[in-house]
Amino acid sequence: TGGIIAVLGLIETNRKNSQDHIRQVHAARRDRYIEAVDKLSSEDAPVRLGGVYALVGLVDEWLDDDNIDEETRIKEGQIIINNLCSYIRSPFPLAEKIDEYESRKELEELKKKEPKSLSNKDSLQLMLLDEHFTGSIDEKKIEQITAEYANIQEEQDVRRTIFIEISKRSSTFTKDKRGKVIDTFPGMWSDFDFDFSRAPIFYPLNAITIEKGNFSSAKFYSEASFSKTTFAQDADFSGAIFAQDADFSRAIFAQDADFSGATFTKDADFSEAIFTQDAFFMLVTFTQDAFFMLVTFTQYAIFMSATFTQYAIFMSATFTQDTIFMSATFTEEADFRGAAFIQKVNFDNACFENYEPTFADEQLKAQFSAAMNPHDYNFSVTTKSKPINLGTATLLGKTFKILLGTVLFDPKSLDKKTGEYTRVSPPAQ
Repeated sequence: TGGIIAVLGLIETNRKNSQDHIRQVHAARRDRYIEAVDKLSSEDAPVRLGGVYALVGLVDEWLDDDNIDEETRIKEGQIIINNLCSYIRSPFPLAEKIDEYESRKELEELKKKEPKSLSNKDSLQLMLLDEHFTGSIDEKKIEQITAEYANIQEEQDVRRTIFIEISKRSSTFTKDKRGKVIDTFPGMWSDFDFDFSRAPIFYPLNAITIEKGNFSSAKFYSEASFSKTTFAQDADFSGAIFAQDADFSRAIFAQDADFSGATFTKDADFSEAIFTQDAFFMLVTFTQDAFFMLVTFTQYAIFMSATFTQYAIFMSATFTQDTIFMSATFTEEADFRGAAFIQKVNFDNACFENYEPTFADEQLKAQFSAAMNPHDYNFSVTTKSKPINLGTATLLGKTFKILLGTVLFDPKSLDKKTGEYTRVSPPAQ
């Protein structure tokens, strides 16, 4: 009996010691968290970067802690994630001047080149930049600008590092030959929420994975570069402002993409992007050219009340589900040559202000599915619009009113090797 009591006492002592040790580990971890957060406010970029890595490591430690349940692990990790997102959302006044700094840097780079090696475009740019800056800034001001631009570059590295570390722990995918997501495999951080709304973004975010991209009302000061980036879950850019070019070429949106109410001040490039779920561009304003060449819209493509001030290029885009351009405004040329519309198409009350839209030429012709009902294609543009001329085409025993020169196709006749439909109608006349 005495031996049993001694063993039980030893077990109880070990249990208490173990619990005390776990509490000490957790307390020490929270102390390290406080120290890491303090580093984020340092004036030295290397210290701030060290704080980022420390916080990232603490998230991983909480997730690997087998002494607490999964709900607690996620809760502790989310607290740290919230701090990292808060840092991304924090203001950075110098971001507003980044365009000026980058223009001056471009001027310096062009001046270093031999005049004979400059292209005509580079020579013109050198002349324009030189005229813009000559005599406007003294040497002391130039030194200040150089120092400020160095601060911008350091801060770009710190903030982009946060996204890179998130990307390393986000979902991975298997894709088909066209880049469409087939399967998704959750990552270590896939269960966390990420809030980048209203954030000032002045650094590239290309070629990474963004788990939950909440960029609503964010402002992009320099070029918004999301080229080859994969959005694992919903991507929210509603109300965002793109002050410079926006590059989403070859981006993959695995779930819904919402750009409702966004403003693109300069060129917007979505060429070869893949929208796996719904794409919302309602009330979007494209101030400069909008490129949607070879884009794949797997679900709804909604451009209701969107405004295209310059060129709108949808050449060879694929609209797999309903396509809605109701009340959209096209100020300049709109090019839909080679586009394939597989479900309903609605241009009701759309307005082509100065040019008739282009849907067909001798080589590229927009295609409309003959599997639909003839009433599913609505081209009733507003009376203020340039006219859309319609003709008739017949396939699968049905006659449709579609745009002159375009064709009908049988969606069951797709050749998987070439990606083309083998059964099509003569051009609409």
